[in-house]
Amino acid sequence: MSRFFALALGVVLSAGAVACSSAPDGPTAPTATAAAPLGSLASGSTHGQQLTAVVGTGSGIVNVTPTSAVDGSFSAQINVNVHGAPPNTTFFVQRAPEIGRANGADGVCQRAAGDAPWGPPAPNFVTFPMPAAGPLVTLQTSEGGAGSVHINFEAATILDGTEFDVMFRLVDDLTSPTNDLRTGCFTVTVK
Repeated sequence: MSRFFALALGVVLSAGAVACSSAPDGPTAPTATAAAPLGSLASGSTHGQQLTAVVGTGSGIVNVTPTSAVDGSFSAQINVNVHGAPPNTTFFVQRAPEIGRANGADGVCQRAAGDAPWGPPAPNFVTFPMPAAGPLVTLQTSEGGAGSVHINFEAATILDGTEFDVMFRLVDDLTSPTNDLRTGCFTVTVK
């Protein structure tokens, strides 16, 4: 019975941070999940999307929860958490959504890569809350290099049932970042 309790406790404590492989080394030996390649589909879920440092240091998680809007438009609750990032640093929270063009939900984030049909002159990543009005959304890290931000996002022009690929990133500078954390590509379905 105590072995079962230890196994159950280990699974609960590791949820969201690690996953068991299909052939674990032992009954309680979890292995860390590897981040998906930046241009490919990370998973079918909008929760637990891993942030990985492309430039600089740090990691974290992005959770996107689409919510029902009264008028049929898109709304979502977005939570971003980082750790191991540079201390006392301001990160801009950005996304590269693929809405309104061919291959918008093909599991490959062409916009984030700067590939057609999303390549220049359109920006690859858009800082929240743009195109809506308001101050740019930032995440401030602590002296220990951790931080989080919650975003209540709404877009009136995206209708229920629409599926689109998106990649998130956090950068410490909008023009020449020295720290760039990104998720893999994942697909969101508008409720």
